Amino acid sequence: MKYWSALLTLTLIACTAYETQAQQAEGSILLSGALDLAKTDAPGVIRRYQIGMEGNYFYRHNLSFSGGYEFNHSYSNQVTLGSRFYPLEKLFIRARGLVGSRSDFAAGAGYTHNISYRVRLEGMADYYVATNVFGLRAGIGILIN
Repeated sequence: MKYWSALLTLTLIACTAYETQAQQAEGSILLSGALDLAKTDAPGVIRRYQIGMEGNYFYRHNLSFSGGYEFNHSYSNQVTLGSRFYPLEKLFIRARGLVGSRSDFAAGAGYTHNISYRVRLEGMADYYVATNVFGLRAGIGILIN
């Protein structure tokens, strides 16, 4: 666990060492929904699902704070609190706390592809620290100014 914390910290420091391009304006809100495509603890295809809804408030053009809700098939649902950092315009690093009966911490990275200025496709990979699980997720986001 210390390895992942150190790696995430060093990545954030390295990415802030140079000027980044604007992802969107400060004060913008990104509403998104995503579905887990695969998780290392899944017993089989479509035997367990996890769907997340999230809102990101952009404090700066490359830093957002988020809150959301995770719908789980086999476990209790969870509230999420986290943030995203965009070291490059299309790439982001994220960290989320999942609060509920099976609390966890997820650290990951993602890629966003703009369909239009307001609509984005997102792909993410997360590592859940407490359960030692990797997951792949795909979603869609809508930017609100």
